[in-house]
Amino acid sequence: MCDLFAISAGFNYTPQKYLPIFAVKGSQNMNGWGIGFFRDDQAFVEKSAEQVFSHPRVHESFQRLARVIDSRIIISHLNCPKSGGRHSTHSHPFKLSFLGHDWIFAQIGVVEDIKEYRTDGLPRLEVDVYTARIFEFLRDQIVMLHDQSPYISLYAAVRVSIQKLLSDYPGYYTFFLANESVLFAFCNFRQLMLLKESEAMGEILMVTSIDKGISQKEWIPIKPEGLHKGVLLAIAGPDLLYAEDV
Repeated sequence: MCDLFAISAGFNYTPQKYLPIFAVKGSQNMNGWGIGFFRDDQAFVEKSAEQVFSHPRVHESFQRLARVIDSRIIISHLNCPKSGGRHSTHSHPFKLSFLGHDWIFAQIGVVEDIKEYRTDGLPRLEVDVYTARIFEFLRDQIVMLHDQSPYISLYAAVRVSIQKLLSDYPGYYTFFLANESVLFAFCNFRQLMLLKESEAMGEILMVTSIDKGISQKEWIPIKPEGLHKGVLLAIAGPDLLYAEDV
């Protein structure tokens, strides 16, 4: 099974301590990797179809990025052999621009029917994987809701969009959706693990799909109730603002 990891901080953070640990913990995922981050509010995504870990080393480019990234929000995805897609373009995260922000999206799970979804009038990701269609669907719903009601909160728009996604395309979802200042995390089939850590410049909040977390500390589990329900987290800086059933 593929894995996800995200860091949210109240300051620009360099993840040289934790990203390599994530790579080692998710070392069974050997089909590629991706890292998304922000610089001057612009989203950047680096990907590779190569193995993230070959004993005893983490991929050189992955380690280099962990040392040079300087971002308040960082999202990483490790691809597993069973997920298919051996080209770097198939690796997550993906990025899109809407509502005046760049957004990054990464997902694990299986949602076959959504492959047929076609966005209407908005830019399409030129890659034939269902994660791209999920991202487009959520983008389209969020934009539509804001067009209908400009004063709707971003959290409410994301929550309603996820409800629509689960209604129209039931499936197994665990994903991260983020702009430069807020991270949304949703799961309805794999639990997420949370840990707040103190760093020299302040606190950070880490979220991962890795079972038991990526360290020996006491990670907090976020457990979904089932396919037709899930848990939505809203995170800003090191703070968990919302954690509600969807």
